[in-house]
Amino acid sequence: MTPIKTALDYGLRDYLDEGPSGRRQTIDVAAALFRERGFAAVSMNEIASAVGLSKPGLYHHWPSKDTILHVIAQLSGEILLNHLDVVERSGFAPSQTLHHYVISRLEAVTQHQDLFTVTWQERAILGTRTFEGLARMAEDYRRRVRALIDTAKSEGAIKPDVDSHLLMLALDGMTGWAYFWYRPSGDFDIREISDAFWAMLGMGVLMPDGANQP
Repeated sequence: MTPIKTALDYGLRDYLDEGPSGRRQTIDVAAALFRERGFAAVSMNEIASAVGLSKPGLYHHWPSKDTILHVIAQLSGEILLNHLDVVERSGFAPSQTLHHYVISRLEAVTQHQDLFTVTWQERAILGTRTFEGLARMAEDYRRRVRALIDTAKSEGAIKPDVDSHLLMLALDGMTGWAYFWYRPSGDFDIREISDAFWAMLGMGVLMPDGANQP
């Protein structure tokens, strides 16, 4: 007999395979409501109504609002690890791999903007289990990004005196905050932003004479 999955067993593969229906619909709708109004201001009744379920029907799949928030946060971490898996398997040259990383990270964050926004804005109320799980995923993620940078350095694509940890933090800040500032209706699409960021990082922004100014 196939074991029955609970809400806490719901992961990225379930989310991606389901499409915009079922439990994924509930997650997406709840994330949009939490992002707009805050977790505390949204009730299970409102979530049920927004997805076309009765309150008992919603509770059948989701035992609590906290469970939905836990899954949103868990998915955010898994989405980042999944995008990094794809980057690591890309087979590009080291500098191209880092460029691909910038593109892929921005795409991952902006395609799931509600999930990442809610995870960040509600981080103070995440339970210990959820927070510790996110911390472990974040450390694994950052270690692997540093490894990409170290590989690029060892193959001559990045200056040897560049600190891998500081560059990782710069890339993380450059791409991770897109959940906050990106607007689909803005002047630039994600690929244009990615290429601009990469050009700024790789070639710098100062004119030759400007680099010597005090």
